[in-house]
Amino acid sequence: MENTVSAPVLDLDQHPLVHDSNEEHAASLSPIEKFCKKIADGTGSPVALGLAVAVQCLWIPIGIITKKDPYPFAFLLTCSNILQLVLIFVLAVGQRQAVEHAELRAEHDHSSISRLLYHQEVQESILLALAAKTGIEMSQTAALVKSLTEDRDNNNI
Repeated sequence: MENTVSAPVLDLDQHPLVHDSNEEHAASLSPIEKFCKKIADGTGSPVALGLAVAVQCLWIPIGIITKKDPYPFAFLLTCSNILQLVLIFVLAVGQRQAVEHAELRAEHDHSSISRLLYHQEVQESILLALAAKTGIEMSQTAALVKSLTEDRDNNNI
């Protein structure tokens, strides 16, 4: 009889220690915030800029030719100003959401990196202990590890 231990089956889509900050952020948004995000994403695109320039470039000659909105284009300016007043608040909400998402992502990154560093330190101590038990010469490696630790401690001051 062979005494074998089978490796646990891992689901590569499931990482309990890794948070999906995009999913968490999307779940935290209210319906109004989601609507504002869609508008902010749309108005911040090159297509929206091109559309705004095209409308104004068409409006000015049409207004002059038809004399329905002659220079100084009061109707165009009024519509433009009203749209800007509304969009400034929508864009502010979108900017706030972007900042909150970035903060959430930074917190999750810090947490994940801290766990990885702790895990690496534990592995390092296990490997050094195994090397000491087996009698492998580790003086150079131990000196290197000690110098890395001292560099880390000096940088945290």
